[in-house]
Amino acid sequence: MKNWKVYGIVITIILVLVVVGLCLYFFVFKEAITEAEAQKIAYEYAGVNSSDVTILTIQKDREDREYEIRFYDDTYEYEIDVNYNSGRVVNFEKDLRDQANINQGTSVSMSEEEARNIALQRVGKTSNEVTFTRVRIDRENGVTVYDVYFYDMEKEYELSIDVDTKEIVSYREDYLNTNQSPTNQDYIGVEKAKEIVLNHAGLSSSEVRFSKVELDVDYGFATYEIEFYHQYYEYDYEVNAVTGEILKYERGR
Repeated sequence: MKNWKVYGIVITIILVLVVVGLCLYFFVFKEAITEAEAQKIAYEYAGVNSSDVTILTIQKDREDREYEIRFYDDTYEYEIDVNYNSGRVVNFEKDLRDQANINQGTSVSMSEEEARNIALQRVGKTSNEVTFTRVRIDRENGVTVYDVYFYDMEKEYELSIDVDTKEIVSYREDYLNTNQSPTNQDYIGVEKAKEIVLNHAGLSSSEVRFSKVELDVDYGFATYEIEFYHQYYEYDYEVNAVTGEILKYERGR
């Protein structure tokens, strides 16, 4: 009788293990979408036709449960990760190919003069009050931008402007001399700086993970450098330590 009980326990354990194994296979290891379907999702997300692109690699990442797809067309190279259970795009990168000339081979919807004017309007200066040191097209996080660098009698400025949306995606300013350094009593404090960047991002402290919060004094100009993560995104801020003004803002994967 005891033997039958032992056999019953063993059989029950085996059945449980089989069920667990099948669940793991269907919900973790088995792909809900095929490689071809993942390619189609990637093409649609990138806004390209399959006939216009050349596949570089398609790899399956078991740990992240993703198809990692790389391909290129005449102008851009793409890296797109598609979750093979849900079919959701979890990462997208689009960069200009090395052999493509962005100034000649790609239509840019913003002129250099327009980029200068946007930058000047942001800092409240006129062209007669500043000296430009660099105005050029670049790629940042898969986005085409104008990098605009200039200085006046007091500060130097660095801005990146999205050529499609005409929005400033990165901004930085520094004092040129060292006699502008405030005292510690003038600083807004770390907690206030964190509150400012979270309000700007539309997030709460419980939704993010801070990876960097520190005070930096460069050329006598004090800023709080703050970095944090939310879901798939990394946020990078620089905040004026005295006024609380956001001097730099970047969001990327």
